[in-house]
Amino acid sequence: MSDPLNRQRGFSLPEVMLAMVLMIMIVTALSGYQRALMNSFIIRNQYQQLWRHAWQQTQLYQFSSPLNWQVNRMQTTRAGCVSINVKISSPLGRQGQMTRLHCPNRQ
Repeated sequence: MSDPLNRQRGFSLPEVMLAMVLMIMIVTALSGYQRALMNSFIIRNQYQQLWRHAWQQTQLYQFSSPLNWQVNRMQTTRAGCVSINVKISSPLGRQGQMTRLHCPNRQ
């Protein structure tokens, strides 16, 4: 071999292959972690929507139900107070139930 080729330094094939395998393992692990994080954010957002819509439905004045949501609202009056019970189901199948008691302020 000529003298300039002997002075060149670099990584050997096994070192390059090991580095590629490690990089692939790290990228795969990080993408799985990112997917798990996104799924947890989506589920949290769905529950927040569910409870926000349930809270709206327990108001004294009835709101229109969101598109494709199922709402079962029952209102009873007893001793000057109004009790509103709501069962709500999202289009994705999440369900929730909330009861709220409205009593007028007496002074």
